[in-house]
Amino acid sequence: MAKWMGFFLSEHSSSLWAEKNKEDISISLSLEEKVLFVRQLYTNVFPATFVFKFSNQRKVVSGIVKEIGKEFISIKSDTGFLRLKWEDILDIQIEGEELHES
Repeated sequence: MAKWMGFFLSEHSSSLWAEKNKEDISISLSLEEKVLFVRQLYTNVFPATFVFKFSNQRKVVSGIVKEIGKEFISIKSDTGFLRLKWEDILDIQIEGEELHES
């Protein structure tokens, strides 16, 4: 194991690799925006895609909001039900955004 400026090169390489592969899981929506958006989805029964954090990784699920709670929401997807905490939701996209103008 070679030593370079007080660091073992293997430790330095491991640290660089971990930093490079670290996913950005920053929250892009405020709590107020999430609540407003989810209420609209629930009321209109619109399907949506939710980006959320799970074990320091971004995950994606598509479905319909079935329940809104104080600390979580329940989403029905093709594979079953999923409960997401408000603070874990990073982004919300309406599926197939088609606006019909009259």
